[in-house]
Amino acid sequence: MEPSLDLGLFGDDTSADEQAGLFRTFDHIGVVVTSCGAMMCGMVLHVGVAALRKRWVQLRDSAGKVADGGDTVTSCLLLFYAAECALKERVLARRGLRDTSHLEPTHDLWKLARDLGLPRHLGAALKGMKNCRAVGQPGVNVALPDLHQAWRYGVKLHVEDEKKARDLLDELISWCEQD
Repeated sequence: MEPSLDLGLFGDDTSADEQAGLFRTFDHIGVVVTSCGAMMCGMVLHVGVAALRKRWVQLRDSAGKVADGGDTVTSCLLLFYAAECALKERVLARRGLRDTSHLEPTHDLWKLARDLGLPRHLGAALKGMKNCRAVGQPGVNVALPDLHQAWRYGVKLHVEDEKKARDLLDELISWCEQD
């Protein structure tokens, strides 16, 4: 997929040739930038298989170090993103695809794992991980695809729900590593 060259992304004085050079700079590190259009504020970064593999290992290792320091919330956030990268890497590798431009942008781990043929117990655990309860907010539950937001913004979750989610993320990452 060719990145769109949007002058608004770089500024009015950047030529199309300069923009193409900048995109080539991103490409050598496995990232392709795609502009999202004039009315949207962001862009999508498409990452290659090797970059995803490297990053999920880094995130998993960092999660362990942060957890050792006592910060379980940040550790869980890092594990969530590690699991997301690991699942995306496995999907791409199995399909023989180069980068995430071929995937729907999502943080839904169940959606990513569905086609990978997870072992029955892991698929059931992932599907069964419907919600984590928020502490002090009766009736407020955080769905699996939204856990990264809860951890990013510091929403306190019930300890047992958070532990269940963390254990599931660890299992997903281990499975991806062995796949």
